Amino acid sequence: MGTAVIALLAFAIVLGASFTALGDLVGLSVTSADSLRSSWREAERVVDSSIIPISASVSTTDVDVVIGNRGRLKYAEPELGEWEVVVRYDDTGGTSHVEYLSYSSTLGTGNWTVQQIYLEQSTSTVEVYEIDILNPDEEMVIRARLANTPGTPTLNQVTISPPEGGSGTVHFSG
Repeated sequence: MGTAVIALLAFAIVLGASFTALGDLVGLSVTSADSLRSSWREAERVVDSSIIPISASVSTTDVDVVIGNRGRLKYAEPELGEWEVVVRYDDTGGTSHVEYLSYSSTLGTGNWTVQQIYLEQSTSTVEVYEIDILNPDEEMVIRARLANTPGTPTLNQVTISPPEGGSGTVHFSG
C-alpha cells in the first residue's frame, strides 16, 4: 500500500512537471508568433512606403521640394513630424553645411512645412480628395528654410525619409 501511494505521488509530480513544461512551450510559441506577426506588419509598411523626391529649387534660403507618393500609405500632419529632412549644401562663402530640419506648421529657419498637395504638381492640379492628406499618387511641395543661402554654382542635395524607410534624394543648384 505504501508503495502504491509513493508511485501515485511520483506519477502526480511527473504529470505536473509535464503540464508546466507544456504550458511554457505553448506560451513561447504564442510569443514567437506575436513577434513574427509584428515583424511582418513592419515589413509591409516599409514595402508600402515609397516617397520619391521629384525636383528641388532654391530661392535665397528657401528650398522647395516636390515629393511624389508612389506607395500605398497616406500621410497626414501628425506623421509628417516623424519625417527626416536633411539638406547638404555649400553656402555663398564655400562652407559646407548639413542641416537636419524639423517639421513645423509655420515656416522658420531650420524647419520645413507643407506648401501644397497636388494631384499633379506640374499641371498645378490641386488635390480634391481628402484635403491636407498626401494620398497615394499625389504630389506634395514642401518648403525648407535654411540657415544660410546656398552658393552659386554649387551642387546640393535634399534627402527625405519617412519613418517607415524608403528615403530618397534629389539634387539642386545654388
